[in-house]
Amino acid sequence: METVKVVKRDKQTEAEYVDSQYEYLVENKDKGITFEELRRRRSAER
Repeated sequence: METVKVVKRDKQTEAEYVDSQYEYLVENKDKGITFEELRRRRSAER
């Protein structure tokens, strides 16, 4: 039962992360930021 809860939480977290990437790219499309550039920026923040 615990494993199922953890897997659901991980999938939800991953979906939220993907959604945030998409929203950022849509909001900043006029700046010409690519998905690769966004990944580099976010990995540098960690």
